[in-house]
Amino acid sequence: MATRFAKAVAARVGSAAVLGGGVRAARGAITAVGKRLPELVPPLEFPSRIEPIAAGSSSIDNDVYDDDTVGSSWHSDDPTDQLATLQLLNTARIPYFDRVWRQQLGLPPGRPGAYLEVGCGGGIATVALASLGYQMTGIDPAARALDEARAHARARGLADRTVFAAGDAYDLSAFPDDSFDGVLMADVMEHLLDLPAAVAEVRRVLKPGGVLVFDTINRTYKSYLAAIVLAEEVLQLVPPRVHDWRLFLKPHEAAFLLQDRPSPPHPAAPRTLTRPRRLCWPTQANGFLVDTAQFRGMAPTVELDPRKLLRSAARALPSGKLPPPPLSHFVEVSSLDVNYLGWAQLAPLSSGGAAGPTLQSDMQRFRRSATT
Repeated sequence: MATRFAKAVAARVGSAAVLGGGVRAARGAITAVGKRLPELVPPLEFPSRIEPIAAGSSSIDNDVYDDDTVGSSWHSDDPTDQLATLQLLNTARIPYFDRVWRQQLGLPPGRPGAYLEVGCGGGIATVALASLGYQMTGIDPAARALDEARAHARARGLADRTVFAAGDAYDLSAFPDDSFDGVLMADVMEHLLDLPAAVAEVRRVLKPGGVLVFDTINRTYKSYLAAIVLAEEVLQLVPPRVHDWRLFLKPHEAAFLLQDRPSPPHPAAPRTLTRPRRLCWPTQANGFLVDTAQFRGMAPTVELDPRKLLRSAARALPSGKLPPPPLSHFVEVSSLDVNYLGWAQLAPLSSGGAAGPTLQSDMQRFRRSATT
């Protein structure tokens, strides 16, 4: 059916009053897209996204970042060139990360402290935050990506504010406990098979009261259409299998993963009924405080520049591709349906071993500032 549809559309294009190779190129591009029209029904979800997923269960290709062709696209001047699309996110996420760290940590303008990005890739977010004054450390398992990150920092004159090293989200043993005031996971959670292990390591290296900030992708039908069907399969903006929709993370899953987790009840411990059909057990100390009401969405803007559109079409059509959409820089939005931003704060130690009033007052202050 997809091929018949493509042929019909190509025939209409061919009958248009357009001459020469432009018609043939357009017809070829439409036919090629028709042959690879994707499945519009998302795959069956994993039983639980917040428990470890067996290796080999996902179709994601996390080794693509070591590929020379893909790895050279991190800082391309063309923001529609594979990994360079992540540059467009910075206009929304960097102000959010900076705002949260400054408010929750009470930072002065110099932004002192030590900060870690887990899964820094080519340093797109790391270097942007370093330009604001943060002392950043970035780790990533892809050597090719780390080379791009170091080169980018040098080009921006920020080598003295950045350190990049090989590292893994599941093993941050290179860093002692309580090493960092803030940790960043930008476009990382949706790539991890063992989220509990990664969060446990982040929690270990954060100082008491430290703040984790992140951006990730929600697991919705809209995100399937946007990130898989359009970006990956139809428009081929990103490499194949760079994402697996089943690994996308819903906001309430992120919150449950990060917040104080219930301790297993003692067999003799009485259950406390806090509301109908909801049981409450004592919580473990030193977990994260997280509130999904403080999460924010991200969405791209559109730049309708006729000259850029024509240049994009001229580059894409001869290779059998559709021209990329005229997407531009992302902005914060209220909807969390596709990309979203979030944060969580590690409880500071108190004499009782639990979250003290300071963290609660910080949350109240953030809520007040977020509504002004």
